[in-house]
Amino acid sequence: MQLNNQNENKILSNIRPSDKSELKHTIKELYRSKSPMSFIGGGSKINFGNDFTKDITLINTTKLNNIIDYNPSDLVVTVESGTQISKLTDTLKTNNQFLGFRLPFYESSTIGGSLAYGYSGTYRFNDIHLRDSVIGLEFLNHSGDYVQSGGRVVKNVSGYDVHKLFIGTYGAFGPIYSISFKVYPIPKTRKKVELLFDSMNEAMMFGKQFVLYNWNVPRLYIKTSDSTKKYKLGLDIVGTNSVVNKIINSINHDYQKNMLSSYEILSDKYIDDFGYSLNKNEILVKINSYKNDFFTPIASYLETQKIKYDFMINPIFGFALLVIQDNSDLNDYFNNLHLYIIKNNMSMQIEWNNSFQHNFNLSGTRTDNINKILTKSFKNTYDKNNLFSPGKLL
Repeated sequence: MQLNNQNENKILSNIRPSDKSELKHTIKELYRSKSPMSFIGGGSKINFGNDFTKDITLINTTKLNNIIDYNPSDLVVTVESGTQISKLTDTLKTNNQFLGFRLPFYESSTIGGSLAYGYSGTYRFNDIHLRDSVIGLEFLNHSGDYVQSGGRVVKNVSGYDVHKLFIGTYGAFGPIYSISFKVYPIPKTRKKVELLFDSMNEAMMFGKQFVLYNWNVPRLYIKTSDSTKKYKLGLDIVGTNSVVNKIINSINHDYQKNMLSSYEILSDKYIDDFGYSLNKNEILVKINSYKNDFFTPIASYLETQKIKYDFMINPIFGFALLVIQDNSDLNDYFNNLHLYIIKNNMSMQIEWNNSFQHNFNLSGTRTDNINKILTKSFKNTYDKNNLFSPGKLL
């Protein structure tokens, strides 16, 4: 396993606790000896975030992969943090339930790692953010003691929602042992509609004007491999059969009235796999912006480059995914892309699977927002020796 860093830091050891007590003993001893550590599940995100700034010990959670409690009638499940997403979703599917969102690297990633990196689906309007699904967490603090936040039932719990702090902070506040979260019934009817447009602006305006209230998030696809050379707006429609058909008829009516024609594709997939099943020579770039118009210069830049890529934009929310094929000039493409992103006050995150070997040195940084500043302040107080995932936040 390789560690992405710019300071020649090393992984000193890789420890795999087999149960709750062994995890506690390991963390307590490492913190007592002032040994920097980080936490890993399936290994799909070992190089995400910032670089480590110290030699570290990896705490591998893959042996902590048990489903602790699951009552389908309560729509709540509690699992150990090393539980694989595939195992969890297969268990839920037997009761016609699902997570409510799509997580990347389905076969290898764990629920704890996905929570630590703040993943969530953003494909449909009724997608649930992982942050809103978590109702309880059990974690180890800097003293090696277990702390519980929230609970295992869907009800109001007194006290602070400390577990929210662990979402998207890269393990900077210590290891997660278990997670409790809500699950959801799988919709009875699922259909997929795809609409073709001659220009990017037409597709985005149609998405904003006509499908905003149709209970889904439209995705605008720009594919270099698409022989039609048109912009494709994809819509996942879910719900009861009568509601789904009513929504589809409404969309087709608006499209035919304002555009040319449409075609409908029925699909067995709940959500497409755009950017979540990467080959060894592909990388995924997640781009966020508060204004969708800013994606236009990025699309224009990509169209001038001799590079194979797939680009997907959510016209309603400021979110885009870019999948690029590896080539010898990849660093130059990313440096230019990063300049566009900084100029338009956007943020980006690069992801790839473990078999992809590349080191990106992107110039320029964004100014920290107030939430990140407060998180860092809490980190300095909570973990003053910066032993939990050093370099990820500080």
